Amino acid sequence: MKTIYKIPESAEKVIHEFTNLTIGGKKIVCPYFINTKSQRAGLRVLIGKGDPGEIEREVNVHSQLKGLDIYKLNESEIRNFMIENHIGIDCSGLVVHILNYWLKKQSLRPLIYYLEFSNRSLISKLKRKLRPVEQIGANLLTNSNNSKAITNLNDVRPGDLIRSKGQRTNSHHLMLITEVTLVDDEVKEIEYVHSIRQYNEENGVRFGKILINNINAGLHEQNWTELKDGRNWAYEGFIKDLQDNGIRRLKRVNLKYNTLNHE
Repeated sequence: MKTIYKIPESAEKVIHEFTNLTIGGKKIVCPYFINTKSQRAGLRVLIGKGDPGEIEREVNVHSQLKGLDIYKLNESEIRNFMIENHIGIDCSGLVVHILNYWLKKQSLRPLIYYLEFSNRSLISKLKRKLRPVEQIGANLLTNSNNSKAITNLNDVRPGDLIRSKGQRTNSHHLMLITEVTLVDDEVKEIEYVHSIRQYNEENGVRFGKILINNINAGLHEQNWTELKDGRNWAYEGFIKDLQDNGIRRLKRVNLKYNTLNHE
């Protein structure tokens, strides 16, 4: 029997919006952008943390300020315009928005209420209240305070996170598991979504799949299929510091997913 565990429609809708931004009468996959300078004063859409609607509006505002008719550009030109003007989404921004809608559908509070922060000063608490999405990064979501390691691949479920490494020194990357396929109660496929700097002109929000060849082996020993030009940057980041990476599950959140059974 085949069993498929999938994220709920509320979470799928957010992913669809990030991969189908309506800009200039065209559908655009959101490119990658991260706020490397840790600027907190600007709009969250300008630091890699905006939601799909904010991103669409900001592109229109930027194009009008520059006297550019965005409707005359093709999809590639629009994405390049977004990248040049630092409009995009980083890995944790994408995951936070997806999880927030998921939690909302379950009548739960936003993700930030279920996380522990080492800095508990009044100023930090105020920042978390006023600008919650900006305060959540990949390392925070997957550190030992907020998540637990999942070492048995048969235990992996939608909503689990893959902790990896980014391109910059000491940076972390994050992938959200969206679908898990089991055959006769054994995991065979793991699908994920993430926003990543690499993959050249196809950077940004992307989908990946891991085929499980040996259920008793580690995740790094499985078949990662997200290839472009002979490289798999997602896999390369994962094995960069293998002992610190892995699958993580949020500690204080019970994410409900859909189950489909097929004979």
